[in-house]
Amino acid sequence: MKSIKSVRIYSEEFKWQVVQEVLSGKMTKEEARKLYSIQGNCTILYWMRKFSGNDNYRNFHSFGTSLEEMSKLKKPDASIKKIEELELRLKEANVRAALWQKMVEIAEEQLHIDFKKKYGAQLLKNIK
Repeated sequence: MKSIKSVRIYSEEFKWQVVQEVLSGKMTKEEARKLYSIQGNCTILYWMRKFSGNDNYRNFHSFGTSLEEMSKLKKPDASIKKIEELELRLKEANVRAALWQKMVEIAEEQLHIDFKKKYGAQLLKNIK
């Protein structure tokens, strides 16, 4: 029986901090992985590649960003946090909208009221 591993999501600031610590020589990738309990063996390497801006990392000779240049790159700002927060809000709004739609469908089916038409117009018909 396979054990279920939990997926951990790290913030961009945390990733940046770990990469900077490794690049500065404070610790190796493996030491950082153990210290911060990062599960993937290559996770920090992926983060380093991501922050380097190098898309062709498999070709060693095309690696144009030196360690010094990489450490000077702009730190991810608060806009990333804002985007993540807005994506979460959008997801919640979509769930709310889906629940509302389902509630209307159930009400129409059980109460035989057509909510899609203007409810006031139906009342006027009944009064006449």
